[in-house]
Amino acid sequence: MLVAVVLHLAVGLGFALVARDRVRADGPFAMPAFYLVLMHAGGVVAPIMLYFYAVHPAWSWMYAVDPSSVPALAILPLIVGHAVVEIGAFYAGALLIRADKRKVIAYTAGGLGLLALIFTLVWRGRLGLDTTYAGWQAGRGRELMEVELGWALLVSLMASAGSIAYVTIELLRDGRRVRAR
Repeated sequence: MLVAVVLHLAVGLGFALVARDRVRADGPFAMPAFYLVLMHAGGVVAPIMLYFYAVHPAWSWMYAVDPSSVPALAILPLIVGHAVVEIGAFYAGALLIRADKRKVIAYTAGGLGLLALIFTLVWRGRLGLDTTYAGWQAGRGRELMEVELGWALLVSLMASAGSIAYVTIELLRDGRRVRAR
């Protein structure tokens, strides 16, 4: 999902921005900052993406690709890809922090958030409908909140938001510890 990839990029950059004190002091792979980002990407992002690609593949591909034509094994690189995008964005943000380019990260993360909002608005017809690939082609489908997909999306958004909040709070606490030493 393109919207999810853009959001993962923004979240990874945001984590780097919040972890700036630790990154400046000890580098991009410093603990606990890198561990927290890894935990979020591998423990929250990857299982959520596994669920959507495995259970709702037509919606995950936004009805642009027929999931029956995609090999089932293709799910694995997609799931790993989503996690790697977030970790890679954190790493790129950490490199920018060490190069003292904090404004670049802030503007890029904000721009990515705006881009995700634009994608959501442009593709709301696809995102707000649950059907199969053939059903989309025929113009059939049900509203998102009428089926389990809507509730699964709501739960996954809440889980992601909770994890992002936890990681952000821990990174801020760690930043205070770094400044105090």
